[in-house]
Amino acid sequence: MEYAQGIVVSVVAGYYFVEHANKIYLCRGRGKLRLDNLAPMAGDIVLFSPGKEGNGTVEQVLPRRNFLLRPAAANVDAVVIILAPQGPQPNLLMVDKLLALLVSMKLEAILCVNKADLDPQAARLLAGIYRDAGFASIICSALTGHGMDELSQMLGRRTVVLAGQSGVGKSHISSQIALGQLELPVQVGKLSAKIGRGKHTTRQVSLLPLAGGGKVADTPGFSVFELEMESHDLHRYYPEFLNSGQCKFAPCFHIHEPDCAVKARLQQGEINPIRYENYVKIYTELQEREANRY
Repeated sequence: MEYAQGIVVSVVAGYYFVEHANKIYLCRGRGKLRLDNLAPMAGDIVLFSPGKEGNGTVEQVLPRRNFLLRPAAANVDAVVIILAPQGPQPNLLMVDKLLALLVSMKLEAILCVNKADLDPQAARLLAGIYRDAGFASIICSALTGHGMDELSQMLGRRTVVLAGQSGVGKSHISSQIALGQLELPVQVGKLSAKIGRGKHTTRQVSLLPLAGGGKVADTPGFSVFELEMESHDLHRYYPEFLNSGQCKFAPCFHIHEPDCAVKARLQQGEINPIRYENYVKIYTELQEREANRY
């Protein structure tokens, strides 16, 4: 049998909405997927058997380039980390943990400072911290529309996930850059009744279309997570540390070692002290967790 190839754009209680040739099919997964412990997630490229009336069966999940577990999304091109100069106050320790995670996964990170209308100067300072560290940064206001076109152009055809603290405006930004909601098939009403969650069934993750041809994950995002890495690897995930020249000792973790090139650049103002202080905090947290393993 000849299968069609599509992308999973939404998941609802074990049902998969698969987009193919500008049409969305309501699919179930073949039993072998459960046996292989490979449940499709939003962003997966799949082979499926199109059925009658827009139904179908997912037969195979093609190899993933990457995936995130919270939110559950596959084949992500970039993560947009959203923060604000105030309301809420920015949690830069969380931002730096998330950046280290993304760099370790070889996932592009984009810093988006929203609510710039509340404090333009503070917004510029925040964006500058991360631009100087080597990350793409953009200043915007979803309320006024400032920077929204630039953000859309930056995202282009990529599949992106929004991340950040509660209250920074992830949903507002998503609604500004997405081209409306998914055009789900008529069976979704019957599905909602069947699983007993009402008309507005909460989806795990949905991928909404972007103007440039990409997709944005419609999800609460993630702001609390456990950083899974070894303390001795952390320094590799700070881009601004990598061009610091030769430290006296190798390996050098840039904390207690003498004649450290990173600390020399810190003293010269070439490395942001907030980024460095957070590096030390994260390194210490990882070491404490490692010490408590046994």
